Amino acid sequence: MAAALIVVVIAGAWVYRLDRQGVANLRHCGEIEPGGRRSDLVQSLGAPNAREMNPARTRLVLSFQSALFAPRPIRAVVNVRDDVVMEIDCGDGRVRTFDKY
Repeated sequence: MAAALIVVVIAGAWVYRLDRQGVANLRHCGEIEPGGRRSDLVQSLGAPNAREMNPARTRLVLSFQSALFAPRPIRAVVNVRDDVVMEIDCGDGRVRTFDKY
């Protein structure tokens, strides 16, 4: 019984930490502007959870941790050639695009 309680407490703490990190990422997402470098994005939001390359290998989509009950994850589209963030989707309807692209 005590072991099960310890597992539940550890799992709860882990879920709480993930949710807090996601909420912090949403807050930072509103401050990030497209047109910056990929390294700046990773420095602000941490390591991406998933990476997906388009078939032509010119665009890289990075997904970051969002709040646990958010409808969509935070996503950023990066131009591989320039290493510039082209689009940021905060997952809450705020999609911003870099004018150059």
